[in-house]
Amino acid sequence: MNSSTFDRECTNQCKSTIHGDIITDAISKRGISDTNLCSFLNYTCSRCETVLDSSGRTALHVAASCGRLNLVRWLVRNRHADINIKDRESGYTALHRSIFYGKLDIAVELIKLGANLSDTDLDYLTPLEHSMKDGLKPEAGIHGGELYSWGSNNNNLLGPQQSKHSPDLLDSFHKKYPGEYVKQICISQFHSVLITISGKSFTCGHGQGGRLGLGDEQSAISPQPVTFNGPQKGEVITCIQASISRDHSVFLCSDGNIYTCGLNKYQVLGQVPAPDQSLIPKPVKQISKEIQGVCASQYHSVAWGPNALYTWGLNAGQLGIKISDKLKNQFITGPKSVNMEMFVSSGGNAVIKDVASSNGAIAVCTSDGDIYVLHEYLCRKIASRQLNIVQISLIGGNLSSSLLDREVAKETNTELKVAALTNTGNVSLWQGSDQKLCRCIYSINRAVVMKQISMQLNELLLVSEDGEAFKGFIKPRKKKAVGGTGSIIKTPNSSEKNSKKSPFHVFLDKEDCVVVSLQKISKIHRAVSMNSDLKGRDFCVIQAPPFKNYVFPDIEKSQLKEHFTQLYEEIDEQDTIHDITFKVEGKHFPAHKYIVAKSSHYLANLIGNQDKLTLTNVNPDIFRQILLYFYTGECELTKCGVLKNEGLKKLCHVTEKENNTNINDIIEDDDNSSISAYEFYKKKSKNQENKSNTKNLKNPVRILHELAKKFEISSLLKILANLEMDKYQIYDKNKTANRPVPKLTFDRSDLPQFYDVTVKCRDNKTLNAHKCVLAARLEYFNSMFMRWNGENITEVSLPFPKATTEALLDHLYTDTFVKLNSLDTDHLFNVLILADQLFVTRLKEQCECLLSDLLTLKNAVQILSFAYIYTAEKLKYCCMKFITANITPLLESKALDELEDDLLKELSEFYFQEKEAIQCRVITPYSTAEKDEIIESIASAYPVSLTDEVEVTPVKPVQKKRHRQHRNSEKSNSISISDNDSSFDSFIQFPDEPEASIPEIIDMPARLRSIHLANRVVREESVLEDYYPMLGSSGSPTFPFSNRLSPNKHEGRIKMVKISQKQRKRLASESKTIESPPAPVTPKNPWKIIPETTSPITAGESNNISNIISDEKRQKENLFKLTTRPLMYTQIEDKAIDELHKFYNTENVMEELILIERVNIGAIAAPVWVQK
Repeated sequence: MNSSTFDRECTNQCKSTIHGDIITDAISKRGISDTNLCSFLNYTCSRCETVLDSSGRTALHVAASCGRLNLVRWLVRNRHADINIKDRESGYTALHRSIFYGKLDIAVELIKLGANLSDTDLDYLTPLEHSMKDGLKPEAGIHGGELYSWGSNNNNLLGPQQSKHSPDLLDSFHKKYPGEYVKQICISQFHSVLITISGKSFTCGHGQGGRLGLGDEQSAISPQPVTFNGPQKGEVITCIQASISRDHSVFLCSDGNIYTCGLNKYQVLGQVPAPDQSLIPKPVKQISKEIQGVCASQYHSVAWGPNALYTWGLNAGQLGIKISDKLKNQFITGPKSVNMEMFVSSGGNAVIKDVASSNGAIAVCTSDGDIYVLHEYLCRKIASRQLNIVQISLIGGNLSSSLLDREVAKETNTELKVAALTNTGNVSLWQGSDQKLCRCIYSINRAVVMKQISMQLNELLLVSEDGEAFKGFIKPRKKKAVGGTGSIIKTPNSSEKNSKKSPFHVFLDKEDCVVVSLQKISKIHRAVSMNSDLKGRDFCVIQAPPFKNYVFPDIEKSQLKEHFTQLYEEIDEQDTIHDITFKVEGKHFPAHKYIVAKSSHYLANLIGNQDKLTLTNVNPDIFRQILLYFYTGECELTKCGVLKNEGLKKLCHVTEKENNTNINDIIEDDDNSSISAYEFYKKKSKNQENKSNTKNLKNPVRILHELAKKFEISSLLKILANLEMDKYQIYDKNKTANRPVPKLTFDRSDLPQFYDVTVKCRDNKTLNAHKCVLAARLEYFNSMFMRWNGENITEVSLPFPKATTEALLDHLYTDTFVKLNSLDTDHLFNVLILADQLFVTRLKEQCECLLSDLLTLKNAVQILSFAYIYTAEKLKYCCMKFITANITPLLESKALDELEDDLLKELSEFYFQEKEAIQCRVITPYSTAEKDEIIESIASAYPVSLTDEVEVTPVKPVQKKRHRQHRNSEKSNSISISDNDSSFDSFIQFPDEPEASIPEIIDMPARLRSIHLANRVVREESVLEDYYPMLGSSGSPTFPFSNRLSPNKHEGRIKMVKISQKQRKRLASESKTIESPPAPVTPKNPWKIIPETTSPITAGESNNISNIISDEKRQKENLFKLTTRPLMYTQIEDKAIDELHKFYNTENVMEELILIERVNIGAIAAPVWVQK
C-alpha cells in the first residue's frame, strides 16, 4: 500500500516519543504476526524505523528483543533502519539485545545484514562478549587442549601452512594425532616444540645442528615425535616440560633427568664431554637435587627446583656465578649450582617458586614473595613480600660486551623488564628505566582477570580467566618532574595532599601504575596459555577443547536374536527363501543352508547342492530343538528350569513294568530253567545294566547331547556338558547362578558356496550375501524376495557406493559397529542415509553416536543440517547442545549463516531453554498496547509488502540560519532582484516537488517590504511572451534603467535543493558547451523597448568556481590513471586492436567505415615537471 493513499499525523521529520511508545508496545504483543505489525508501523508513523520511545529504544531494538525475524528484515531492508544505533538505557545495539535475550536467529540475521560485532555498550562489552558471559568458561583444572597458530611462518614453525593473520587450528598435527592434546608450546626463531598431556614431545622447523632432536639435521615441515633413550632398554620416558632457544632444546623428562640437543657453541647443552652438537636428546649429568623446571636461552640454560638453581653456558653476568677472571672462565660447560644464600636467608624456610630466563638475565621468585634478578654479575632484589605471585616472565638484559661480538651485543642488549602475575589475576611490571614494581592497568574499561602471561620484545601476551587472549602494549609511564639537582620538584602542600590520601586512593593513583593498551585477539574464546617467538612474528594459543556437555542417548537394543527367531517361526515349505528341506521320520523341516551349515560341519557336508535331505535314527522333536538352536543360539533343553514341552516330556516317560522286573517271570522263563544259579544272577545283573542304559537314553538332554556330538555342533556340546535333567527339571551341574548366554553372530565371508544373492552398488561393484540373513534382518529384503516367486533372480541393486553398502551388510550379519569406527564423516553420512531409507534404526543411531563424537567447530553446522534433513533426532540434540555451548566462536566465524530459517528458529528456542540465566530475560506484552483487533484492522486496510522497498528521506540535522542585518543605505534607492541569483549556483531544481512554506519572521522597513511584496506579485502573475507598454494608459510611466537586466519570467515557484560535490561533478561532466547570449545593446533611443536578455532553455549550470575545481580534479585523475597504468595492459589493448583490424579486414573494406580505437576517458591535465 502506497503511503500517499492515507494521511498520517506526522511528517518525515517526526520524532514523537508517543509514536515510539505506540510502536514498541505493539511489537511486544505476541498474538500479532510480523506482516500485520509492518503494516501497523507503516500506518502509525512516517519515521517508524527511527522514532524513539520514552526508554530510548527504536522499533528495531524491541523487534530484536522479541525475536521477530521478518519485522527485523523489513525494518533494515525496506525502511533502512540504522542497524547499529544504541539504546539510551544500556548502550545496546540490536545485536546486543538479540544475544542478551537469547534470540540466535535474530543475531545471525543482523550479522548477515551488516551489524557491527565490535560495538561496545556502556559496560564496554561487545555482543560476542555478552555471549561469552552467558556461556561456559574453561575449567581451572584443564591445562591442555587444541593448538591454534598464526603469524608469518617463515621457517615452518607452525607446520605446513601459509602465513595467517588470525588464529586457526593446526590441522597438520591434530588430524595426524587425533587423541593428543597439547599442554605446552615453545616457539623460537627456527623451530618449535609441542608437549602433549600424555607426555609425548613433537618438534617442527629447521633441524640444523640437531635442534629438533630427530637424529638428523633435516627440516621437519610437520610436527614429528621425539624419542628419549633411557639407561634401561625398553623404558618408556615421557616429557614433563620443555624450553627452547634459537639453537638448542632442553627437555625435563619423567625419569628426573634433563635431556638436551642442538648446537653447543656457547656450551648450553651441559653434556660432558662437551660436543659441538647433539642430534638426539642426551641426558645432562652432575645434577643431584630435585628439578621442577628448565629454561633455555641463546647463551645459557637453567634447571631449577625448590632448593636448587643450576646454570651453565656463557657466563656474561647472567648466571649468578661470581668469578674474578672472566676471560679464563668464559664458559660453564656443566650445570653449576648457584649459591642459595643469595635468595634465602640463613635459617629461612623459603623455597624457589618460579624461575624465568631471557638472553641477558635470570629472574627467581621465592615463596617469601621476593623477586631476584641475576644480571651484570649481581643479584638484585627488585620486589619483596609479594606473597601471591604465581608466575613471572622476563625479557631483555645486558650481557658483558667483552665476551660477545659487537653486532651480537647490539642485538642482545635491551631494556630489562620483569612481569609478575598474582593469584588474583593482577599483573605488575618492573622496568629497568623505573626500578620499581608497578601495577598494570588496562586500556579497556572493564575488569579483566588474567591467568597466564608471557613477554616478548614488542609486547606482553596475556590470557584471561574467561578464555580471552590479549596483546598488551606497554605505554611509557609518566614520571614526576625532576629538578636540576635530580630531586623531585614538589608543588606546595604536595606532601600534605599525599598524606591525606587513603590507601585505596594511593592504590588507584595512575602515577604509580603502568598503562597497558590491550588488543583482543579474535577467534580465541577458550584460551589456556599463549606463547610466541622472541620478536613476535609467530604466535600459538592452546585452547581448551570445544565444550561437549552432552551425553548421547541410549542406542536401540540389538534385535538380531528376535529377527532370526521370527525367521524360524515363519519358515514354510511354500516360501521362496528357504533352500533345504529335512525329512525326519516322515516329518518335513524347511531350513536355510547357510544357517544350518554355519553351526554343523556334518550337515554342511551332507547338504551339498541338495534341496531335500532325509535323516534316519533321529527323533523329530530333538531335531526341532537343534534347528531352533541354529537360528537363535538356544533351545528349550538349554534353559535351566522346568521342562514345559509336552513332546519332550514324553521322551522322559518310563512305565512301571520297565522299572520293576518280576523275578518270578525270569525264573519261569524256559531259557532260564536249564542254567545254574551263578549264570542266572549274572544274566540278571546284565539285564539291569542294559535297562539302566535304556533309562539314560530316555533323558532328552542326553539325547540332544548325543545328536549334537553326531552333527559336530561344538558350541552346543559345551553348553550341554554342564546341564543335567531330573524329573523334568533341567539344572546346571556347576550351579552357576548367571550362566552367560551365547551370542548369536554370523560372518558374511563364511561358506561362500552358499551365496545366493548379489548386491550391485552404484559404482558397478558387487557384493555377495545370503538371502536368508538379508530377509531375516530387513523387511525391505524380505518383501522383495517374497515377490520373486521362484524366479531365477539373484541380483539386488542399491544406489550407494560399495563401502557404504558393505557397512550395511556387515551390520546385518554381525550386529556390531567395529568397522564403522574407521569410517570418516562423509562415509558415516552415506551409511546413515542408507540406514534411514531402509529403516535400520539401530545402525542409524550408531552412526549418529559416532558423528556426535566427531563434532568440531568446523563441521557442527553441517552435521546439524544433515541431522535435520534426515530426522536424526538424537544427533540433532547433540549438535544443538554442542552449538549452544560454543555459540561465541560460531557467531564470530558466521558459521550459522548456512542454516535454514526454521532450523535456526528451533536452535534459538533450544538455546533459550538451555540457558537458565536467559530464561528470565523476557519482554512481556505492555498493557498500554493497542488491541489486537485494531492492529489487524489497520493491517487489512493498509497492507504493506515485505519485499517492496520504501524510499525514506534521510533526516538531516537542522542548521540554524544566520540572518543578515539589513540596513538602509542612502546611496542605494532600489534593490535589484538579480543580485541574489549567484547564490543558487550549487543548487539543483526539482520543479515537481512542492515547496514547504516557511513563514518569514523578519522585521523589514516599510519600503523594503513593499518592494518584496511587489516582486512576489510579479513572480506569481502570468506574463505574456511579447510585452508592449501602453503609452496612452493612465498612471505614471515606467522608465527602464540603463544597463539593468529585467528579472526572469518563470511560472510558479521553484524549490532550490542543494546538491553534493559528487553530483556537481557528474552534472559538470554531462553538460555541454553552450554559446553565451549576446550582450545587451545600450539603446540610442531611450523610449525604444529592447529585447529581454534570457538564458536559453537548454542552458546548463553556470561556469562557477566549483565546476572549475571539479573539472581540474577530473583531469588530474585521468592523468594519474594514464601514468600509473601498467605497460602490459597497453600492449594487450594494442594487440587487441590489431587483431580486430585483421578480423574485420578494415584495409580492404570500402563499403563502410570501421573505426577501432580506445575509449576516450575525457580531458587530461597537462603533466608538470617537478624537480627533485
